Amino acid sequence: MAQELGSRVLEVVEEVIGLAEERVKGLMKPISGGQMEHVGFVDGSYALEERRGVCVLALSAAAVVVSGGRLEGVMAGSRRPLITLMAPKTYAESRASLLMSIFEMVAAQSLVGRGVEAVFMDGSYVSEMMAPFGYARDAYERLTASGGELNWELVEEAGERAARGFEEMIVSGGEPRGVMAGLLRAVMEEADALYRELSAQSFDRRWRKEALDFAVVYVEMTAYLTALKALLEAAERGGVGVFWVAKDAESRYVVEREGVVGWLNDLTLLDYAWREGENVYTALEGVRFGRPRWRVAWEELLSEVYERWGDYSVVYFKLVRRGAVMQMTYPSRVARGRLLDALQTLSMLSDQHGYPRPLSYVHHIAVLDPGLPRIVADELYRRARSPLLRSMLAPSGRVMLGLRW
Repeated sequence: MAQELGSRVLEVVEEVIGLAEERVKGLMKPISGGQMEHVGFVDGSYALEERRGVCVLALSAAAVVVSGGRLEGVMAGSRRPLITLMAPKTYAESRASLLMSIFEMVAAQSLVGRGVEAVFMDGSYVSEMMAPFGYARDAYERLTASGGELNWELVEEAGERAARGFEEMIVSGGEPRGVMAGLLRAVMEEADALYRELSAQSFDRRWRKEALDFAVVYVEMTAYLTALKALLEAAERGGVGVFWVAKDAESRYVVEREGVVGWLNDLTLLDYAWREGENVYTALEGVRFGRPRWRVAWEELLSEVYERWGDYSVVYFKLVRRGAVMQMTYPSRVARGRLLDALQTLSMLSDQHGYPRPLSYVHHIAVLDPGLPRIVADELYRRARSPLLRSMLAPSGRVMLGLRW
């Protein structure tokens, strides 16, 4: 009986998806643009080692330019990583990803300065704009729920000061790795300064702990939004398209419209419906982000980013018949009028699987050995003379007992 019921359910599912398939097939349009001759590609990587009181973070970014069919390496990726300490280690994984995104945007900014027609980055513009809605909101809510009067005027002054300094570094035109190293130092200094100003308002230990977490998150998020703003401003000024390309995405714009949300995501449905398609795309426009309501970065900066670049477009495309459907997202006002040329360029640069070769290349030269920060942490622990520093850098109890794996 259970088998019979399962068969009926599958028949209903197949019928509903079959109806959606015919409509989704109708979304396919041929890619018919002109190939860009001078374009850039960026990807980043991070590796994190958590210790008892601190995290050791390794960051890398890789960038290449394709000009006239020739590929030129611009940044060495994992061959020249940046190493930094993360303390406190609250939200470590999410913060590490955010810092990697800043590095990627600094690298992309340098390519815009080289006069490329477009920059293609691995990932999702939607994810970039969602950053202030996640752990940063949690840090804000934990601080405001912990009691005590918070001087928001003081916080805003610190945010403005930090944003001005970050922007000056980013637009300086310096070598991206050097710029990012300077940003990491400045973030630590500004977060420390903000915490000291906040902690002077209360002697409650719990409040101080939340204030430290918030100060670090607030300053890092301000640096992140400053880097995003600087990149999009430079691209808009130079008429450069900025596109994020994702191999995998959980978006459900199409399936929601087709009434099959919960069963499939967009890429799964499109892979099925477009299985015979080649060099095709569909664009979903008129989507907009609302501004975050929480004070997770300098307020003026938050407002500017979401008011100017909150409108975005989502494009699904497939380049070869046996390949997979991919997603491209971008701020609508920056890449206006460049979509078909961007897709045609990716098509001309794709491999037999339908994936752009330069994006594959930057991924492989960016990816870090996950053991690198552990080696660095072990060496720092070995050299540490301060008992407190040794305690913070100590491996977990499991590792110290010889049970690493």
